[in-house]
Amino acid sequence: MRPSSIFNTILVQLSYAPLFKGLSAEDAGAIVQKLEEMKVPYRLTDGGTTIVVPKGEVYRTRANLAAGGALSGSGSGFELFDKSRLGVTDFEQQVNYQRALQEELRRTIVQLAEVEQARVHLVIPRKSVFVEEQQKPSASIAVKLKPLARLKPEQVEGIVALVCGGVEGLKPEDVHVIDMAGNVLSDVVSDGTQARAVKTQQDLRRAYERELERRITAVLAKISGPDKAVAMVSADFDFSQRETVTTIAYGEPVILSEQTLTEQNGGGTAAGVPGTGSNLVPTYPAGTNGGDGYSRQEVTRNYQVGQRQEKVIEVPGRLRRLATSVVVDAQLNQATIQRIEDVVAGAIGYSAERGDEIQVASMAFDKSYQKKLEAEMAAAEAKAAKEARREQILTLIKQGVIGFAVVVFLLLFIRWLGRIKPAAPKIEEVIPVQVGPQPKVDERYVQIKETAQKKPEEVADVIRLWLAEE
Repeated sequence: MRPSSIFNTILVQLSYAPLFKGLSAEDAGAIVQKLEEMKVPYRLTDGGTTIVVPKGEVYRTRANLAAGGALSGSGSGFELFDKSRLGVTDFEQQVNYQRALQEELRRTIVQLAEVEQARVHLVIPRKSVFVEEQQKPSASIAVKLKPLARLKPEQVEGIVALVCGGVEGLKPEDVHVIDMAGNVLSDVVSDGTQARAVKTQQDLRRAYERELERRITAVLAKISGPDKAVAMVSADFDFSQRETVTTIAYGEPVILSEQTLTEQNGGGTAAGVPGTGSNLVPTYPAGTNGGDGYSRQEVTRNYQVGQRQEKVIEVPGRLRRLATSVVVDAQLNQATIQRIEDVVAGAIGYSAERGDEIQVASMAFDKSYQKKLEAEMAAAEAKAAKEARREQILTLIKQGVIGFAVVVFLLLFIRWLGRIKPAAPKIEEVIPVQVGPQPKVDERYVQIKETAQKKPEEVADVIRLWLAEE
């Protein structure tokens, strides 16, 4: 390599700082074009994926690039509509909207820590006035993950929910997510919803069983001592949800509405309702006799029979049955076993109506494996202590050798200094009152002393070499 090239490389490393790293070819090209327009000096390193600029221009340049839109990626989002153009057709407007929406979704997806790059393809059909002819929208997403990165099913589900929320009428089953290896990631979301629900139910059941086992073990530890009893609980839960109507009861009828009609006539005048109907069909109300008056009252009542309906909704997670097994490391009689069963029944909330079962057995535990583990642990601890003592002894020996070497070095150094005879000072003029100049300290002595203080091990090696030569 030429000296000029080496000098330029050193100059770049000292005066330039990275502006962006890990850029794609499209992003690097867009940023370089913007830097040339801004007349900012730059250099490309790492095969064109890193752009460096002078250290004092890094933050200002980033701010200017962000304001100019050079950091938005190779595509354009809704900034496509910042400038309106005349003569734009509906088709062009629809295509620009789709392009902008795809870019906005891509920018959001690449914010995930595991995603390096992403592409979003949307199919948004034109709206039709006929519902039967309306096509469903769909979306396809391709993601490039960072090295050794992996998307969790929850993250894939979040990407699908993000795209469905950004596109009108898009359903999760119409969103397809793949990686650059061709693996379909969205299948995990569709297939994993039911699996996650089952796993959650199993986790709840196991947590309930562990809590009951802990209670039983805590109670029996007070009776027979620690590590003298083992309890296992099996719970049967019903996670189905049902809604049933239990009873319909009818009560006393109540008046819903009431209407009263009263007619009175005090003389011999014509009776009846005025109008054509009364003229055609003569009416003879009761109680009329010639010129005497009459009265009539009509009451209409509407009744409603009251009813009571009870609706019962059974939430998922109803306990159906408990089965408990307890093994005690002791010889127990029947009375003691019965007392243990009573204690366990109280601890787990025993219910004979559910058909719960409790089994208590008395047998000796096999502790050979536990004794073997204890012996291995004791041997490992003894070995570790032996190694620690050995390391401590080696450290002390090493420190002693280094100290001895330093002492020998100092003795040899003092002996060497004794052989050096300082030159007699030349006195040109004797002045009785003025004190003569002090002799200067040898610089070699100072250097050797500093070396012995900073690097004692290297000095000790030199002394060993000298001793071996002597």
